[in-house]
Amino acid sequence: MTIGDIFAQMGIMYSWASPDHLLDHMSTDQVMLYYEKGIQAVEMQARVFWGVLGEALSGQEKVSETDSGDKPDMKRFYELYGNKIKRG
Repeated sequence: MTIGDIFAQMGIMYSWASPDHLLDHMSTDQVMLYYEKGIQAVEMQARVFWGVLGEALSGQEKVSETDSGDKPDMKRFYELYGNKIKRG
């Protein structure tokens, strides 16, 4: 990989990362740190994206964290409250 390839990738990952900015304002160590962190972030985004897409395509349904999955017992509800609740 050449420095040109790294600069091109940096330009894709960061809108501020023009070749002039990288050459004039950053050290080689800083460029490499931002490059490595940017690649890690892109890889994480890809893993999340493909994980969600895989779940969607396989037909898996996620239950919300607040949903216990239990259905309310409507018969018991009406026994307790009957017609005390009025809809307006």
